[in-house]
Amino acid sequence: MLSPYVFQVATPFSTGTGVYLPEFGLVVTNEHVVRDNSTVVVGSEDTSEQLAKVVYLDSYYDLAFLKPSDKPTLPALLLATTPLAVGEVVTAVGQHFGHPIRVSDGRVLELDHGHHGISFILHDAWQEAAHSGGPLFNSKGELAGINMYDIQEGKGRALSLPAEVVVQCLKDYSEGDGHAAARCFGCQSVIYETSVNPTGYCPKCGAELTLPGMVEDYQPTGVSATVEAIIKTAGHSPQMARRGPNLWSIRQGSAIIQLAYHEDSGLVTGDAYLCSLPDLPNANLFAFLLRENCKLQQLTFSTFGRDIVLSLLIYDRYLTVETALPRFEHLFAKADEYDNVLVDKFGAKWL
Repeated sequence: MLSPYVFQVATPFSTGTGVYLPEFGLVVTNEHVVRDNSTVVVGSEDTSEQLAKVVYLDSYYDLAFLKPSDKPTLPALLLATTPLAVGEVVTAVGQHFGHPIRVSDGRVLELDHGHHGISFILHDAWQEAAHSGGPLFNSKGELAGINMYDIQEGKGRALSLPAEVVVQCLKDYSEGDGHAAARCFGCQSVIYETSVNPTGYCPKCGAELTLPGMVEDYQPTGVSATVEAIIKTAGHSPQMARRGPNLWSIRQGSAIIQLAYHEDSGLVTGDAYLCSLPDLPNANLFAFLLRENCKLQQLTFSTFGRDIVLSLLIYDRYLTVETALPRFEHLFAKADEYDNVLVDKFGAKWL
């Protein structure tokens, strides 16, 4: 099973997918997924969420390498040694943070598909944009490429960077003996972070260059800063909670709480995903949710698909640490309490 190698990647600006290569100790993803971040959140179905340092930036090939703080122990992932063929079956894998892995099968439509001067694999194993950076496997389960783009003019078609290009980039990075690096977009040279590198420019061609060490840590402002202050005061890590623009995810006991700021409406929401409805829901469960809605203050039960959700709403104009923290702490406490009740008494399923 290849799922342990598939990692979710999240920053304050975007989300994507990556693939872990044990022999290098790195997660490979797209550069545009981690752009403007020095550290990002990564996690897989078998590896707990953690921070990973960005150690390689390559805007030319749209690649980035991440170094997890706690590296999983996995066998080496097999890399394709023979080129794909037109018509060959391929599998693209991607995963939204907190959602199941999505697997899409398709076939190679074209090899050496030119895009921005680079030769890509064109295939129809379509993936959503949030799955950028995920792996493309051949029929043998070998890594054949990294998913890059969906082709807008051809629905259901996508581009992947061939594995041999990815491997060459990994070798180029490894030649830096552990120094972080970036590929110059101008001359395509890989430049390492050493004391002799001029700040902001390639020493070989003079083009502007951003090395990983030059990227400053993200500093939230406005409502986002207030939300992160609430998260921190409640005893959680804001950096670990970030899941894209104005979205945070926190695990409280067995419940997962998603905080979101909706700029258009001015609403800040807290949604605690408690558990899933049983296969055959009974009237007693729904009667319980309705009764609790009459008792609860500032919290509301609802269902989303098959998930049972406990929610809190507050307008941004009233959002301060002093006023909002007690409400969110109440949500956290009730979420960790109610999921056990729903599972034990009404047959709901753990998420």
